[in-house]
Amino acid sequence: MMSGSRRATSGWLRKCKVAAGSDNRDMHHASGSARPHAGFTLIELMIVVGVVGILAIVAYPSFQESVRKSRRADAIAGLNKLQQLQERVRSQQPSYADAVASMPGPPPATSPERHYVLAVTAASANGYSMRATASASSPQFGDTKCRALQVAMDRGTMTTSSLNAAGDLDTANANRCWPR
Repeated sequence: MMSGSRRATSGWLRKCKVAAGSDNRDMHHASGSARPHAGFTLIELMIVVGVVGILAIVAYPSFQESVRKSRRADAIAGLNKLQQLQERVRSQQPSYADAVASMPGPPPATSPERHYVLAVTAASANGYSMRATASASSPQFGDTKCRALQVAMDRGTMTTSSLNAAGDLDTANANRCWPR
C-alpha cells in the first residue's frame, strides 16, 4: 500500500512542480521545432508538373483519336437507318430513293448524335450509294483521315469505303474507318 501512495504522491508532486515552475522552455514552438517540415518543395512540385505535362502531351492525341473513332459509330448508325429506309422505298417502288428527303417518314438529314450530315449520292433500280460527311460544326470535322464514310449497294453486294479531308477515296486502306 505504501508503494501505491508513493506513486500517487510523486505523480502529484511532479504535476505541481511543472505547474509552479513552468516557464514555457519545455514547450515546442513552430520557430524552434526540430521536427522536419511536412509538404513538398517548389522543386518537387515543378518536377511533378513537368512529368504530368509530358504525359499529357503524349496521351492527349491518342485520346482524341479514340474519341474520333467512337464518333464514327454515329455515322454508321445514321447510314444504317438510311439503308433501312432505302429498302422500304425499294419494296414499294421500282427504284431506290435518290435523296434523303424522298424517303418515307421523317428522314434524318443528320446522324443520331448530329456529328454527320447524311446524303444519298446515287440511286437506281439496282442499287444506291450514301455518304455520311462530318459536319463542319462538329468536333468530328477534325477527323482528317475519315472525314466521310460511304456505303454502296449494287445488285445485292454491299461495299464500304471512306474519304479523307481532301475528298479522296482512301485506296490505301479502304476499311480503316469502318469497324472490323
